[in-house]
Amino acid sequence: MFRGRMDLLGWKDAPRASLGQWDDLARFADTARRDGLTRTVVCGMGGSSLAPQVLAASFGEVRLSVLDSTDPAAVLAVARAPDFARTLFVISSKSGSTVETLSFYRYLAARAEPGQFVAITDPGSPLETLARARHFRAVFPHPPDVGGRYAALTVVGMLPAALAGIDGRVLLERALAVDPEAGRALGARIAAAALAGRDKLVLRPPAAVARLADWIEQLVAESTGKGGRGVIPVVDDPVATQYADGQVVADLPPEPLSLGAACVSWEYATWELCLRLGVSAFDQPDVEAAKALARAELAQGDAGPVGAQHAAPLPTMTPDALRRAARPGDYLAILAYLAPTPDVTAELQAVRAAWGRALGCVTTLGFGPRYLHSTGQLHKGGPNTGLFLVVTTDDAEDAEIPETGFTFGRLKRAQARGDMRALLARGRRVAHVHLARPADLGRLRG
Repeated sequence: MFRGRMDLLGWKDAPRASLGQWDDLARFADTARRDGLTRTVVCGMGGSSLAPQVLAASFGEVRLSVLDSTDPAAVLAVARAPDFARTLFVISSKSGSTVETLSFYRYLAARAEPGQFVAITDPGSPLETLARARHFRAVFPHPPDVGGRYAALTVVGMLPAALAGIDGRVLLERALAVDPEAGRALGARIAAAALAGRDKLVLRPPAAVARLADWIEQLVAESTGKGGRGVIPVVDDPVATQYADGQVVADLPPEPLSLGAACVSWEYATWELCLRLGVSAFDQPDVEAAKALARAELAQGDAGPVGAQHAAPLPTMTPDALRRAARPGDYLAILAYLAPTPDVTAELQAVRAAWGRALGCVTTLGFGPRYLHSTGQLHKGGPNTGLFLVVTTDDAEDAEIPETGFTFGRLKRAQARGDMRALLARGRRVAHVHLARPADLGRLRG
């Protein structure tokens, strides 16, 4: 049905290709550890960061973490970590031009040695050119025929696994044993339910692999959410109720070493799901809209905090008006431009639960700008059933991004405003609340 360069089917062979590469990755990891680099931080967005994040959480690997937030507090926490000098930074971007990822690199490069950096990117990309010019420790090619969100079992996920000491060989061998037809059958069942009106996919994985749901969320949302169609994944539902328009998936492997098998199954499932919905599984046509508007915001100069009086106002709703605009079959998406700390997440989950009970609908939670690379395509290209509550706060401290002329705070503000403008342009129902500090989040429960 879909032909041309968007048919990126290299993921089907990724487990076998990565198994052949595993010994080289393990040797590279051993050498890095012998050189004193005992901790790894993956700097990336969406498909470049989610698989490493799932692996770290599932295996309890504190030596592996991810930076995927432009909130200044998140960036400063990485730069001020006590083991900064012993950290290897994996700068991961398929295109090699992701603004967040390159911003992370520029900030960290002013404080770290060139040998503390590794790049994963498409051959010939701007990041590859930069990495070779700046004498990175290594550059690993991203398979050109694998899309970012399907890249978990390529070097994108396997290099961080090797650096964290995870047994990638067993993980990949289990992935090779997956029956593709079983995955496609799962996709067919999800599609049948969605076409029958149950288009909310409530993910309830076992606790040991809870964060696998984040990876599935991106895969399903970004693949299906276009042309006014799509399936809405629901992760960490705080209400845990039955929804008339929902379908629950809880049959996921509880063993972390089976994560590779789960990824393959869901890739086949999503491919089949998209075929049955009549959309391409491999493009993301609406993602660029928010990026372009964010660039336009940056080009206008610093308009101050999002909620400042002198910032150009956007025609968003009040929270009360957003609630009144709810219709049967809607979902609420809380989009928070805050540092994704455990305390902030817990408070937002409480807000999410309160709104979910009040509206009687499915809710989701996304941290900006992370969600722009995960569910942002669905928000703008999927069905117009979303209620979008955007939350921003002042930054207690900011950080300048070298070589750019702007700060992380300003970049985050531009991304928030850019996405709101993109949502409004698509006729989406959007409310925006700006708070003085994260401690004020409790005010949103009422």
